[in-house]
Amino acid sequence: MAGPWRKLRIPLAVASIRCITLDWGDTLAANVGMPYLVSQRRALERLALALRSLDCLVPEDWTQLAMRELEQAWAETVDEVANREQREFDFQGLLQRWLGRTDAFGVDPARLSQLIRAFFLELTEVIPAYAESLPMLSLFKARGYRLGILSHVPWPGEACRAWFARHGLSAYIDFYSLSSEVGFIKPNPKHFEHALAHAGCPPQEVLHVGDHPRRDVLGARAMGMRTCLRLTEGIYPAAELEACRPDATITRLGQLHAVVEELTRA
Repeated sequence: MAGPWRKLRIPLAVASIRCITLDWGDTLAANVGMPYLVSQRRALERLALALRSLDCLVPEDWTQLAMRELEQAWAETVDEVANREQREFDFQGLLQRWLGRTDAFGVDPARLSQLIRAFFLELTEVIPAYAESLPMLSLFKARGYRLGILSHVPWPGEACRAWFARHGLSAYIDFYSLSSEVGFIKPNPKHFEHALAHAGCPPQEVLHVGDHPRRDVLGARAMGMRTCLRLTEGIYPAAELEACRPDATITRLGQLHAVVEELTRA
């Protein structure tokens, strides 16, 4: 597959790139291991301890039951047969169900909100940002590009935005299109339509960057967007990576500026 320094698959007539949408996991941050069962179990266990310290009635099997429900929801969401409509599962709804089993809603609302923020902090901090994410976003923002996050992520939008803020990235993001808020996951057109509604330009002037051959590349191309695949190893079959035929490929984010310049010149 061609890298960004060699052959790009460029249409005969294209528009300039004005907006760049980026996947989150394995594009801006390391994401191998999703859905992070170990870290989510630990976060639930610590939430249970915190709730008990506030005299909430937390059942002994509370964490185990929550983990079973979480694993089931995640498995059904990514199952293409069980989830033909490509809907995102309701993580916030699950959390409300878990809290309801502990009678936590009798706790001071401010204190409960603090516990929930700490819970989501532990969940999201398992994702480390790539070193090139900050300088890359800064560069494109300085050059006048509109930047958006277009990501399949079940965590509530507030928790996701907090991650970007903690890592110093939020100042460069113009909009977020998160499956947890849209209700659908890539490659469902509704997810891309949500992002394009905020892009401020036609689809052909939007470059989508992601690592998933079907959800990111094929999904974006079906909407008329330009595509750049961040190549990974050991996650998706090599045949799928080769067959998706993006407009360009990169192995690291530092190569993206060369891709955008090449596509724009074309």
